[in-house]
Amino acid sequence: MDSFDFKMRKPEQVIASVMAKLKKHGKGIVLMHDFQQATSHAVPELLQQLKAGGYKIVHVKTKGMLTTLPQYDEALLKEQKLPTLNTKPTSSVVRDISGN
Repeated sequence: MDSFDFKMRKPEQVIASVMAKLKKHGKGIVLMHDFQQATSHAVPELLQQLKAGGYKIVHVKTKGMLTTLPQYDEALLKEQKLPTLNTKPTSSVVRDISGN
């Protein structure tokens, strides 16, 4: 289940949201984003509450090295349509303010 932690600004909100969703569903794998400040601050208390609630905490990891499909990589590059090399001169957007 998605915690939607990226929408929350306070650790207490993240904890309350995750615990409410787990209570509603009884179990689940929770998606969280470790680069969100509220999430990182919520984790210690959230882990305590999960353990106290009888939930099992597991570390999910791959069996081996991950590889991507070349066809998917190619399609993704086409979809992004990002130039890899910009030929526009930087003088049109960069200005020297030193007076030289």
